[in-house]
Amino acid sequence: MILYLWVTLLSVFIGSYLLYFLYLRHRARGSWGLEIDSQFCPSVTILVPAFNEEKVILSRLENLKEVSYPRDKMEVILIDDASTDQTRARAEEFARENPELRFRILHQVNRQGKAKGLNAALNACSSGIVVVTDADVFWPTDILHKALPYMSDPTIGALSGVAQLKNPDQSWVTNAEKNYLSMMSVWRLGESKIHSTIRFEGCFCAFKRNAFQEFDSESGADDSGTALQIIQNGYRTILVPEARMQAEMPYKTRERTRAKIRRAVHLTGLWTQCLRLLVKKRLKLPKKIAIPEIFLSLFMPFIFVVLACLTFVLLAYYPIPFSLFLAALCLVALVPKVGSYVVQGIMDQFILFYAVLLYVGKKRFVTWERAR
Repeated sequence: MILYLWVTLLSVFIGSYLLYFLYLRHRARGSWGLEIDSQFCPSVTILVPAFNEEKVILSRLENLKEVSYPRDKMEVILIDDASTDQTRARAEEFARENPELRFRILHQVNRQGKAKGLNAALNACSSGIVVVTDADVFWPTDILHKALPYMSDPTIGALSGVAQLKNPDQSWVTNAEKNYLSMMSVWRLGESKIHSTIRFEGCFCAFKRNAFQEFDSESGADDSGTALQIIQNGYRTILVPEARMQAEMPYKTRERTRAKIRRAVHLTGLWTQCLRLLVKKRLKLPKKIAIPEIFLSLFMPFIFVVLACLTFVLLAYYPIPFSLFLAALCLVALVPKVGSYVVQGIMDQFILFYAVLLYVGKKRFVTWERAR
């Protein structure tokens, strides 16, 4: 009986992820069906939230200065969330040395978190499109010209880009993250081609100002939470594969795990919200996206934990075959690229399980810390 249950759960676990990914990969290869004006060049306001970013803020602002976009159509607002280091001073120095750039600093006396800082800056925006970017990101100069034409289609309310690592080979952690991001790009693109994805990247997100009221400050996921709001307002939120940027990820296991837990808690809250809306028949995200995502994010982690526990129980009952099974799993994990997916997949399931427990326990992350 236990063996049959184990086989069933293993089949459900592998089959669910495999079938949904293959379906999304198929859809990712399809057409957009959008009206894209390659000459679309709207006014944009770029918001850069920052807390204790003195090591990277000057390079980030210099990078934004190099973006090839009409200067009269681009402004930059730095939101200093009560930094205790030299972030503000260095930004002010940049402003003095680059008077040709439309650049402002919004200083918050008390730390309030990223989303509240973005909402404070939103009231100061004069553009119809707002772009949000992290402070430790590097953009190619043509990113706005590649991404914003998608917003010429009236159905598109927001878009996000593809994050690539600056340091993909620094450690096995960054190498595994590189493979994970590659897989998730296909995942997000497939959902976008169907209708929308709410898996947004803080490295680059663009929002139509008339598609939402304010950034989500409740869930802690200001990017993905706002994307869900925009979907509920009747728009699509998509991944633009041409919009690529570089970000440096923590190279130590502990730091990356903390970041993943924080992100997982945010997404757990959003998929829980989607489940409530689905039950009430108010969710505007298509069921072909919502149901698999809700199942994989909220229920699959519990199936995985039960599966893991049953594996060790069966190890006691059938020591030889299950010892061989675990040995084979370890051998697979030694294969460079395949192994990273196996190890990352196992870690992610435990992280998702822990995130659900944290969310049920009302743990929220509304402010951020830079990984050191």
